[in-house]
Amino acid sequence: MAFTLLALQPFAQATNTASVKGIVVDEQKAPLPYTTIVLKNAKDSGIYRSALSDEKGAFTFNKLKPGNYFIELSMIGFEKLVKPGITIADSEIDLGVSILKKSTNTLKEVTIKADVPLIERQIDKTVVNVGQNITNDGSTVLEVMQKLPGVQVSPDGQITLDGKPGVNVYIDGKATYLSAEDLVNLLGGMQASTIQKVEIMTNPSAKYDAAGTAGIINIVKKKNRKEGLNGSVNGSFGESYYSKYNGGLTLSYKTENYNIFFNNTYSYSKTRSGRTVTSDILNPNNSLLTEEASDNYSSSTNKTDRPTLGIDLYLSPKTTLTLSGTGGIGLSDNPLISNMNILDSNRVKTNTENFKSDLHDNPINYTTGIQLVHQLDTLGKQFTVNFDYSNYRNMPIQNNFTTLNDANGNFLSETDALLLQQRHLNIYEANADYEQPLNKKGKLETGIKSSYVKAINDNNYYDQIGGQNLLDTAQTDYSVNTENINAAYININQNFKKLTVQAGVRGEQTIAKGEQLLTNQVVNQNYFQLFPTLFFDYKLDDQNTFNIKLGRRTERAEYSEMVPFRRPQTATLYFQGNPNLKPQLSWHAEATWSFQSAFYITFNYDIYRDYIRTFPYLDSNKTTITRIPTNVQGAHALDIDIGYSKKLTGWWSTDNTLSIYQTAFNGSANGYSLDNGGILSAYLSTNNSFQLGKKLAAECDFEYDSKRQFINSTFGPYSILSFGLKRPILADKGSISLNAHNILQSEGHNAIDRNAGLYQYSEWYFYTRSVSVNFTYRFGTGKVTKAHAPGASDVQGRAGG
Repeated sequence: MAFTLLALQPFAQATNTASVKGIVVDEQKAPLPYTTIVLKNAKDSGIYRSALSDEKGAFTFNKLKPGNYFIELSMIGFEKLVKPGITIADSEIDLGVSILKKSTNTLKEVTIKADVPLIERQIDKTVVNVGQNITNDGSTVLEVMQKLPGVQVSPDGQITLDGKPGVNVYIDGKATYLSAEDLVNLLGGMQASTIQKVEIMTNPSAKYDAAGTAGIINIVKKKNRKEGLNGSVNGSFGESYYSKYNGGLTLSYKTENYNIFFNNTYSYSKTRSGRTVTSDILNPNNSLLTEEASDNYSSSTNKTDRPTLGIDLYLSPKTTLTLSGTGGIGLSDNPLISNMNILDSNRVKTNTENFKSDLHDNPINYTTGIQLVHQLDTLGKQFTVNFDYSNYRNMPIQNNFTTLNDANGNFLSETDALLLQQRHLNIYEANADYEQPLNKKGKLETGIKSSYVKAINDNNYYDQIGGQNLLDTAQTDYSVNTENINAAYININQNFKKLTVQAGVRGEQTIAKGEQLLTNQVVNQNYFQLFPTLFFDYKLDDQNTFNIKLGRRTERAEYSEMVPFRRPQTATLYFQGNPNLKPQLSWHAEATWSFQSAFYITFNYDIYRDYIRTFPYLDSNKTTITRIPTNVQGAHALDIDIGYSKKLTGWWSTDNTLSIYQTAFNGSANGYSLDNGGILSAYLSTNNSFQLGKKLAAECDFEYDSKRQFINSTFGPYSILSFGLKRPILADKGSISLNAHNILQSEGHNAIDRNAGLYQYSEWYFYTRSVSVNFTYRFGTGKVTKAHAPGASDVQGRAGG
């Protein structure tokens, strides 16, 4: 394993503590991102270091040897600038602002290539550059999520990070505000080709919303940086149990005054899965009362079309106004067939029950936003204001047909039910953020935010008898949930000689109301919470770094988890929300040692209160089972992560993550003890990329998750192995790739659930082995120009359909 290579590398002592920094702007004082900065020796003009400026035009060279140097700054379309006479001792040198003048000569197109690592670990986040992974070609964002280091996605869409649930998913700094089911549909309809990177934050700073006890996963889309008309087209076709395909078009037209952008993606997929479930209904003395053994098969068809249209208006060199809108139109069909044998206490068959369900939905959603970014100066002072509105509509129709026969197959009875549901979600948000440098070595961030969410769930249950639909009022529900979160934060970052300290605090007021209109039940919540964060980053020497993260976070229940409507999933299995769920709270502590920015060991410890978990409960009829979200009084989790990322040779790069974790719980539900020490579990993710000559590249991904336990649920191990090949074509403006996913068909696993009077054993089967061919082509000849910092509302909550 690549981890063992670390032992061959000796520890070096620190001797280089000097640094050089500066900012590059154009003649209008606008930052110039991606400027090439080369630090050369004055003696022989040899290149010592090179870098690209960031989106604000800033650059820094750290850990420099004493000596005499000069710097060259160059960018396509601008005259080269040379800064001579730089003498480095043991202190920081600030070159201030460097101004590049536009070139009067016509330059030929130049392609600048730089090695971008697949995984970058920063002081407060891990950045995964998904475009560097060949096996992501032709994938959806949901499939990419399943391959992120430490991230697992369960069959029902629950996302966990290092074995911990409570992950808040953002897109371009904005929370998705969706239930697990709706989030899966959203990410399953987005193409990986539109994504630039994914940021994983196990302990976000006070700038971010406090929701998400396991942290935040922020999906960052690609943005245009070139003048003129530019764009790309892509397409993918794959074969699995069923066929799947997707395609996309991206267009942008940019001038000095505006940037118009449009993209549209379409995806079609059909998947198949199976599950066998054995449910033992137990007497109070834990002896067998009855047994229900079922075989369940489902196929899911999803079609999604997602257009986006927007414009950046450059009101001045320092001010940008952005107007944008994204729509989503989908189709979802989810038929289910369940055949169940009912046995007595001696496991002799007494009855059979056959259940057929057809769930159809046409989800529609759109998001609009207005953003104003104003740079107060060229040194980093910036003010950002955002206004956003989102609307999600789901109108699922579910038909359920059940027949009951005796042991010999003779007909006994049947039921025919129709569920008409309407789920509307409206989200309003406004936020303002301000940041400025402090004494050249620090930064201040502060801001305010207010959001308002209204969720309407109208669920009507009909018994279809004699060709008529008769409303069953006992199983019908109409609920309205509203939530208003008002927040303010302050965050300060300060750099010292070897130490960087970042501290912040966030205050959130939550005002929530839930109404069951048919029963006149009302639940009100009004509370204020503080969420402090603290970071330390200490450079022991030029090869060893020590990092500490501390923070407090919360996890509010999804609205779908609070709606008490009892929705059938099979003939004997139901789901019902819990309107009395409390928010989950956690304290997170994390310590990391890194060596040569390649080898990492991280220790995580979390303490939870009112931990949220969905349990199966045996109903009073001793036949049906209802899954209900429940608060568990307490929990704590220990996690050790080991990472190794390095370019081993000129043709081989490796990225590896090994997590060892265990979660313990204490509490009870309905008199049933939930005290459990958990089991020691492991998660391994490894990616190896190979450059096979000048034109051919290859990738190999492997993921393994061992047996793991959460309270009274245990899940068996699974693994996924994938390969990919990629080759540039059409004068390197296009590429074609071939991917093989889950080639061992090894994603299936078992699960065990225990509760009072109930023992369930399940086997999951997934038919996800696939082969796909993917094509991408980029067009346009515009040169890279000034960038305008994207603003985003970094603080939004969660909601459910």
